Order: sequence, then structure tokens, then C-alpha cells
Amino acid sequence: MSGSFRCYDSLMPTQIHSTPHFTLFDHSDELNAKIHTLVFDTPNEKVNKLSKKVVEEFPPILDRLEALGKDGKIDALVLVSGKTGNFIAGADIEMFVQLKTAEEAVQLSSSGHQLFARWEDLPFPTIAAVDGACLGGGCELALASSAIVMSNDSAARIGLPEVMLGIVPGTGGCIRLPQKVGLATALELILQSKTLNGDRAVRAGLAEVCLPKQEFQTSALRWVKTNLKALKEGQRLAKEPKLGGSGGLFGGMMEKTPMGRALIFSQAKKGVLSKIKGHYPAPLEAIDVIHDAGVCYGERLRGKARDQAMAREAQAFGKLAVTEVSRNLVRLFFLTEGVKKSKGLPAGKTAEAHKVKTAGVLGAGVMGGGIAQLLADKNIEARMKDLNANALTLGVQAAAGIFKKNLQRKKINRREFQQKLNHIAPVLDFGGFLSTDAVIEAIVENLDVKKKVLAELEGYVRPDCVLASNTSSLSISKMQEALKHPERFVGMHFFNPVHKMPLVEVIRGDKSSDEAVSTIFQFSKQLGKTPIVVKDAPGFLVNRLLMPYCNEAANMLAEGVPIEDLDRVMLAFGMPMGPIELIDEVGIDVGAKVAHILHDAFGERMQPSALNDKLVKEGYLGKKNGKGFYPYDAKQRRQEFDPKIYEVLGVSPKRGAVSDDEIRERCVLIMINEASRCLAEGVVASAAEVDLGMIMGTGFPPFRGGLLRYADTIGAQTIVKQLSEYAKRLGARFAPADPLVVMAQESRGFYKA
Repeated sequence: MSGSFRCYDSLMPTQIHSTPHFTLFDHSDELNAKIHTLVFDTPNEKVNKLSKKVVEEFPPILDRLEALGKDGKIDALVLVSGKTGNFIAGADIEMFVQLKTAEEAVQLSSSGHQLFARWEDLPFPTIAAVDGACLGGGCELALASSAIVMSNDSAARIGLPEVMLGIVPGTGGCIRLPQKVGLATALELILQSKTLNGDRAVRAGLAEVCLPKQEFQTSALRWVKTNLKALKEGQRLAKEPKLGGSGGLFGGMMEKTPMGRALIFSQAKKGVLSKIKGHYPAPLEAIDVIHDAGVCYGERLRGKARDQAMAREAQAFGKLAVTEVSRNLVRLFFLTEGVKKSKGLPAGKTAEAHKVKTAGVLGAGVMGGGIAQLLADKNIEARMKDLNANALTLGVQAAAGIFKKNLQRKKINRREFQQKLNHIAPVLDFGGFLSTDAVIEAIVENLDVKKKVLAELEGYVRPDCVLASNTSSLSISKMQEALKHPERFVGMHFFNPVHKMPLVEVIRGDKSSDEAVSTIFQFSKQLGKTPIVVKDAPGFLVNRLLMPYCNEAANMLAEGVPIEDLDRVMLAFGMPMGPIELIDEVGIDVGAKVAHILHDAFGERMQPSALNDKLVKEGYLGKKNGKGFYPYDAKQRRQEFDPKIYEVLGVSPKRGAVSDDEIRERCVLIMINEASRCLAEGVVASAAEVDLGMIMGTGFPPFRGGLLRYADTIGAQTIVKQLSEYAKRLGARFAPADPLVVMAQESRGFYKA
């Protein structure tokens, strides 16, 4: 039987109908009103999804509900979930993968429209009681309901993130969301893939009320009974949208006139074009669908007008669902879902990961302070240790600055701001570290210093405390030499800025235990990061691939290619910033140090450009001190390019010194070449992990599917040919790697056998 009684707290309803996924209960005797609940509970799954089986099962449910409504046996129906922390996660993405043509995708969307239209047209009010994730198709079903009631649990989130998969909402989201929250707010939510908690959903006008998570479904039923008359009369119970930004009062006033609506659409399109740079068609298509539907705030479309609007949405969904952009974004979705299910261990291996409730951080610098802020943000008690009070003050101030931005953006309230900041305890000694479940070392990047501090740390923590080093280049195995219990020590490489960059490289040292690796892998996910397990090798994965990329850009700069051209070409390729600006972001001195480490490890092919060392000698460290290839102001904002930097570099730039195609090829092919070596050496276990690492760690264009997915679109034979030509002209750094040559000879790719 589907639908456990856990859902109803103290209520004991009468079951009147059951299918594998749905159970219908009658609460008439308890509530003295003809209120029913429909429990959605997919058997043997952690989350509810709108799968093919669910879609096939839904029409008979609707038949039964329509009959009960016709006979006057239901006054209201509440849709609830039998899952903890989940309402409906969305449509089953497997259905998208199976689509072969745009026509098939249109039909899939149209089928969903028909089902949700029947739900919307039921002869009694329907209420979606959301206590958990309500995304995509789940949100669209909630929007087709008469009202939405949400829990104040942090797991309760609602939104339409479809554009992140390269598609538009395909079961009425583009039509019903503007009707519910207004045009400007709907555009903001859809185009930015925003999800809202219960409180913000109420302020946006998306939910009618936010109720306490304790006995939520009991409270939801009582709320329905209290508001039954208004619900049956079709009265609007949601508040006016108050999200602010492009929505809110300003948006509501603007969209009441044709000129105002035109301005809203114009501004939305302008904002999208500045971000997608021609690579992502879904946001623009969503704007066009909403525009063409002509929906108005507070008005539900019915009949022919609804059918026409839904048909327009289905056409857009069909066109986008079979594009290569969408295919690649869906693949990325599956990669990230795979990480959620993984424990960070090879197939067949198991180990018990420890739950981390309290943690220590050694070092209050840029990385240490950032890590402490991240811990506090996830409500983990963090002891941040440094050698002097001034450093600790700066670390706490940096964390407070990030929390203040979240407060200003209304992601947290003032109470939450103070609570999170209070999670950070700045200390000058190891007092209290005995209570920590894990400690992350983030001190100066010096092997001897790290070994000394880690050896001292061991005397102040419990035997089961897992230790980790946030290092970008130093050997975890060598650090283990200083420890009495090296098995509990691993690498945990965060990327800067810590609160924004999603990747964590979990580095397995020679003596790291499965238990320690799995604990830090799971801990990384607990912090909201995407971890990959990496072998302890020079540069690990991301820096080993990124350094040749940046170094080759510097080589071309030395040849006279203008800085603006180098960054322009790679921005056009889809990178979030150009290679020269990236060097500034990382730190010219940091990049130079890592470059020399990799040169020592790999020899001639990693020969660093002399330009970085020249700039460091002249005091140019990049963004952090305001002096880099670009100038920066006191708030580290990039300023207008100053050509005087060429004098410091001793370079004479020349437009057209190298073609745009050559810039792109030299920057990307050299990464692909090195990635083939990483796979052969077992730095990571699969091409998918290379791609996930590059997307999450460097911002490699997601729409291209990742570095090696992109390589497969070129083909190994073509890549080897191009590398060979560059090697003849530019030297051994472009010599095709043996694994890549073998792939070309066998006519296979990184993903294709």
C-alpha cells in the first residue's frame, strides 16, 4: 500500500482507493468536512518523480476523482507526499534521454499538459501541501492546483529550474507561474532557476501560507478546512508578490500596461543576452513563450486560450529537448546525481563514514576564513585557530561579510545571520579541539610547516577525528609521514572563493583509509559541494589541467597576442573568464609557484612562461593586491585595461599575431592532451570525473559537456593531427600523449568504445 500514516501525524483517515504510487484517504469523519488527501509515494524510491509509470497511473486516478466530485463527495483534495524531505523532485529525466526527435518531445509535453489541465479542472479545490523539494514538474503540478501550502522546513523548496537542463518548463510552468506571481517575478524565477523556501514563496505570491514543519500535514488540512469557503469560491488567498528586484510592486505596476510589459520583456532579454553569450537557447525561448502566451497576473487561462498557450510551450520544449546543449546539460545532471549517491569509494568497497557535527579549521587566511564561513553556513560548529588575534579578527570579518551579502539578498534573516556567525569560534590554541569530528588545515602552502602543525594537532584530537589538508599542490602522502596515524589523513582541496566554487578534490594519500576518504567525501557533500576523489599526484587533477591552459595563454602573450584577444576568444568559447583574468583571480604568485612544481614533476612539457615570474618580481600579484595583468580597485573590481602592462612585461602586442582559431586550439588541446595522461595514470577513475572536475572547478562550459565530452566531438584522430602540427612548430609541450595516440589508432573516444 502506498502512502504511510506517518504523513498525517495524529489523524487517522479512511483509505478509499490505492494504486502503486497513490493512495486516496477520506478525512470527513475527523474534520467534519468532505476533505480528502491524495498521497504520492513512489515505492522503493527516496524521492517522488513524475515517471512514465506515474504518468500512466494518473488518468485512472483523475477518473476516480472526477466521479467523486460529480457525486458531491469531495469538497477539497490535498495532495501530499509520503516521502520525508521530498514532495515531487520533478519529471524523471530518463524520459528526456529517450527522446529521439522534437516531435516526440512535443508529444511528451502535450501529454503532461492534458493531465495537468484535468487536475486544474477538477470540480473542487485542490491544494498542494509541500513539505520538501517541489521542483520542475512537481512545481508545475502545484501551480495547476488551487492553492499551495508550504512547510517552513529548510528542505521545502519550490521552483522551476528547467533552463539549467537546457529546456523550458514543459507542463505549464511558463503559463501558470506568471498567472500566480506576476510577469516580472515569474521571469526572475524561471530565467535564474531560482528555488524558494516557504517564507520566500509566500512573499513571492507563489504559496498561500507557510506552516510549521511540526505536524505540517495536520496543520495543512486544518488550514484547508478554515479556508474551505474561500477555496470553493475560487478566491485568491496568496499575498501580493513582494520579492523585490525585477518583481514586486514595481513589476506589478509595470505589467498592467502594454508599454510596461514590453519594457519588462526587453529588460529580461537584455539581461539574458549578457549572460548566455549565444550559448544557451533555453532562457530566450522561455521569454518568448511567456510573451506569446499573453498571460496576466491573477487570471487563469481556460479552454481554447489555455490550449493555445500550452501548445506554444510544448513546441518550445520539443525544439530544445533534443539539442546538443540540452543533452550535455542533462549528462551533467546525471554526473552530479551520481556524486550524490556515491560514497567516494571504488566499486565493491565499503566503509563507514563519520558524520561531522563539529569541525576545526587551522588558519584564518583567505582559505581558512572561507572554510570556516562555509561550515558555519551549514550550521556546523567551527573552531578557527590561528597564531595571532589580528588574523582571527580578519577571518571572522571576512565570514561576516559573506553573511551580510546573504542578508542583503534576503537569503537569510537577521536572526539567522547572527546564529550562523556564532557558529565560528576564533581561538589561539587547541583548546576544544578534542570535541571536533574533523579538522581542516588551511595554513601557508609550505610542506615542512604543514607537517609540523599536523604532527602537533594529533595530540589534541580524538582518535576517530579525521584530518584533512586544504592544499593546492603539496603531496598528501609526504604530509602523512609526520603523523602517527596517517590512515585518518586525506587532502581536501577547496577552490577560491570557497563559498562560490562547487568543487572539492578529495585526495587519497598512500596510507589514507577508505573510512577517512569516505568521511571527507560525504562531509564535502554535507557542505553543499561536489567532491571527486583524486590520486595524490602533482597538481592533482584541476590544477594539472588548468596550468597548461594558463601557461599557453602566457606563451601566446609573449609572442605578441594582445591580452584582450586571449580573454575574448576563450570567453566566446564559453569559459567564465579569460585565461589572463583567471591568472589574476588565482594570484600571479600562486600560479607561478604551482607552475614550477608541475615543471619539476613533469619536465619540459610544463616549462612555465617567464612572464609570471617577471610580474611577481615587479610586485604584480593579481587581483588580491590590485596589480595584475588588469588593474583592480580597492574592492577588487576590475578596472579599464591599462596598456602600460606591456612595458612591464617587455612585450609588443600585435593584432592578428595569432588567429582566433589558433588561440582556442592551443588553449584547449593542451588540456585534452594532459587529461588523457591523467586518465592513464589513474589520477581520477573516469572521463566523467575529469569533466565534472573541470566544469565544477574551472567553469569549463557546461553546454559543451565537459573537456573530454568536447574532445569526443572533435575526435581523437583530429586532435592528434592538430597537436602534431603544433608540436612541429612550437615544441614538445604539444607532442600527442601516448594514450591519445592509441585512442586515435583505435578510432575511439574518451566516452565511446
